[in-house]
Amino acid sequence: MKRQLLLFIIACLVIAGCTALVSSDYQQYEGRNNVHEGTGGTKVVVDGVDFWANGSPPRKFAILGVVTSDVGAGFGDQALIRSSVASRVKHVGGDAAVQITNNTTFSGIMHLAPNIYTATNTRTMSFAIIKYIR
Repeated sequence: MKRQLLLFIIACLVIAGCTALVSSDYQQYEGRNNVHEGTGGTKVVVDGVDFWANGSPPRKFAILGVVTSDVGAGFGDQALIRSSVASRVKHVGGDAAVQITNNTTFSGIMHLAPNIYTATNTRTMSFAIIKYIR
C-alpha cells in the first residue's frame, strides 16, 4: 500500500511538472486596414497585460499577431498559458491579448498505479496580440 501511494505521489509530481511546459507559436499579422475598434467584453489583467474575452477592447487597436499556446489541461492551465502569452505580448511591444479560441482535447489515459488511471488532456488557447491606438 505504501508503495502504491508513493508511486501515485511521484506520478502526480511528474504530471504537475509537465504542465509547466507551455509551448507557444507566434505568427505576425499583416493586413491593409489594421485599425479596429471593439465594443467591450470581459477583461482580466495578468502580469500587466490586458486579456480580453467575450468581446474586444472598447477602443481603437491594431493587431500585431496571433499566438497559440498549449499545455497539459488541469488545475491552473489557463493561468500558465496567460502568463506565457503575457511574456510574448511584452516581447513584441503589445498592450493586450484578445482570446480567439479556448479548447481542451483528450490525449489519452495514463496508468499511475494498479487500479489507478487518469485522463490526459491538452488545453489550447489562441490570442490576437494587440496594440492600443491612443
